[in-house]
Amino acid sequence: MVHIKVFNAAGEVVETLSPLTAPEKLENADSKMGLIHQVAIAEMAGRRQGNASTLSRGEVRGSNIKIRAQKGTGRSRQGDKRTPHMRGGGIVHGPKPRDYQQATPRKMRQAAFRTVLNNRLQNDRLIVIEGALSDAKTKTFVGTLKAMGLSDNKVLFITGDGDLNYMRSSRNLPLVKPQTVGQTNSTDILGAEYILCTRGAWDQLVSRIEGKLNEAEAA
Repeated sequence: MVHIKVFNAAGEVVETLSPLTAPEKLENADSKMGLIHQVAIAEMAGRRQGNASTLSRGEVRGSNIKIRAQKGTGRSRQGDKRTPHMRGGGIVHGPKPRDYQQATPRKMRQAAFRTVLNNRLQNDRLIVIEGALSDAKTKTFVGTLKAMGLSDNKVLFITGDGDLNYMRSSRNLPLVKPQTVGQTNSTDILGAEYILCTRGAWDQLVSRIEGKLNEAEAA
């Protein structure tokens, strides 16, 4: 059974009579790398806006009159000025707005999420912070991270309901990515060196891991 480190808002280790432990469903998560790769690719594809657009020959503004006579000029044959090889003409097979999202079953997403989170847990990189922050100042939160030894690492900071000071004080730090439980996915965890949760967010995260709470409800 893996015990999770618990710190207070000052960055000091909290000694409790009952150590915080991860749910069994999280500790036993061990999905194949192929599944994690498939889910990660689908999540990154879903972030693409897909709004790139070009004008085809029929959409470019301009006359459709033939530039010059077909024969007798001694020059090359040309059509109208909207043809693709003319300057300002249409684009051949150019991008059009599209949806890049890939459908992945919910159970696959859940399995991948538990596995990558378990990887951070087993490597002692999942930390819980409890207690409210005294004020919503970035300087205060930076001091907390320094006390925990996380100031130079990429941190995924998961907050819960009522953690407004934590959210406001952490959102301007380049190495810290604050999110709610519902916003977090496998790709976010893979991109972070440490996972830092408030105590309220951890309780929500446990509910999500055990299937009692889905992404939309946790948001």
